Amino acid sequence: GQKLGVIGESRTVGYAAHGAAGMLTLFIRGVMCNWMVSTGVVAAMMSTTVSGKILAMWMPILVFFYMGFEHSIVNMFLFPSGLMLGGNFTLMDYFIWNEIPTVLGNLVGGLTFVGATLYSTHYKTAPKRVAA
Repeated sequence: GQKLGVIGESRTVGYAAHGAAGMLTLFIRGVMCNWMVSTGVVAAMMSTTVSGKILAMWMPILVFFYMGFEHSIVNMFLFPSGLMLGGNFTLMDYFIWNEIPTVLGNLVGGLTFVGATLYSTHYKTAPKRVAA
């Protein structure tokens, strides 16, 4: 339990000590994370077998965990848990120095590297939608 508090402290107060460079680091980690997560979702949808879906879904997610990238939803569990277990940081430290740059990075990563890429390659060949 104490280790979770220490991890939360190092990923808020530690980045705050670096100022804008710390926020940029979190933003880039958020971009890379949601690139992996969104790639896993799309790859699982494209696969035709159950084993392929499982492998395509889990491999990018395991990469983001292994590489230490930041995902806003995971952080919404870990940081409050770290606070409850004695982490030496405040809720505002968490929001300002982790959650906000991570959410922005997650949005950019998912929209830019997966969403916009798929849209730009398939919008001309997609079937036309009929208005209801």
